[in-house]
Amino acid sequence: MDPIPSRPAYKDEDGNVRIPIWLTKNGRHTADTEMVLLPSEAELLNERLSTALGGPRSILQDLSHPHVIAAGPGVTVVSKLPHSA
Repeated sequence: MDPIPSRPAYKDEDGNVRIPIWLTKNGRHTADTEMVLLPSEAELLNERLSTALGGPRSILQDLSHPHVIAAGPGVTVVSKLPHSA
């Protein structure tokens, strides 16, 4: 699987995140398709990729997330509904 550089990820009408990808087998292109993720799955993927690329998230990053209403070392409280300040 490889992301298609010319096609950005987007949200569909149902709120799912769609990521255009190329499928390959033995180094040869076999198909264009999309990875379809629920918003929660896209968040988890984003967090895992962020950790892999830049190390663990800081408390400041957690606090800047729109759904976080409180955070501390080892604890993050996340609202089920978007929290407005």
